[in-house]
Amino acid sequence: MKVSQTPKISVLMSVRNGMPFLPQAVKSILSQSYKNFEFIIIDDASADETWEYLKSQKDQRIKLIKNSKNLGLAASLNKGLRLAKGDFIARMDADDISLPNRLKIQLNYLQKHSRVDLCGCWVNLIDEKGETIGEKKYPTESDQVKKAITWYTAVVHPTYMGKRDFFRKMKGYRLNFDYAEDYDLLARAKNKYTISNIPKKLLLWRLQQSRRSRENMAKMDRVVIAIKLESLKRDGLTLMGILALIKKFTMTYCLPFPVKYKLAVLFKYA
Repeated sequence: MKVSQTPKISVLMSVRNGMPFLPQAVKSILSQSYKNFEFIIIDDASADETWEYLKSQKDQRIKLIKNSKNLGLAASLNKGLRLAKGDFIARMDADDISLPNRLKIQLNYLQKHSRVDLCGCWVNLIDEKGETIGEKKYPTESDQVKKAITWYTAVVHPTYMGKRDFFRKMKGYRLNFDYAEDYDLLARAKNKYTISNIPKKLLLWRLQQSRRSRENMAKMDRVVIAIKLESLKRDGLTLMGILALIKKFTMTYCLPFPVKYKLAVLFKYA
């Protein structure tokens, strides 16, 4: 399909070694009921068949970028943000599946609720076989989301859709918070912007066991602790902020890995 000269939405996806789930993710965006979007896909130096698959796609809404070396998710998404032409920016991950009306529903929501700067939605959890294994229903109203962000990532990253101006003012993602760049964005934005979740399941969020290795979880835990510490310095000491930091510190350094792993699977934000 030919892309409009002025797409309303820019969908951003960064992928590294995305096979075999990448085709499902790409198809789920190209098959959206809302059509006026561009699809910016950054291949972050994949070593599998990802680039060959992407080059085989003929839809003119797709814009491909290939990193010569692995830059990480934050830097790759910032590349996409600089190129985006849409009034709204939507996120997508290379192993998830957007349901057919996702873009339409989120766009309608943001246009109706003009004060909202960023919105997400509820999701169904799926496993590597695509079978539903759970759900996530995070707070919906902005004041509830704001409170929840003190404790955890209260908006699922691949469900983000927000105003381009919001991402510009936030200066995108910060590279030194890779592994939890989405939580860092929310933590920095929660006291300045309006963030909400649509109470509808619009995405199938895939849980891959390989992502929760001991090394990756350790890196993510350290980054999240750094984000919480910075939030206390920036926003001031609050009881909830201190308790949230203590909880994360305890989970990171006082629990054995098998317990931490089970909690990560349960909450999918650890």
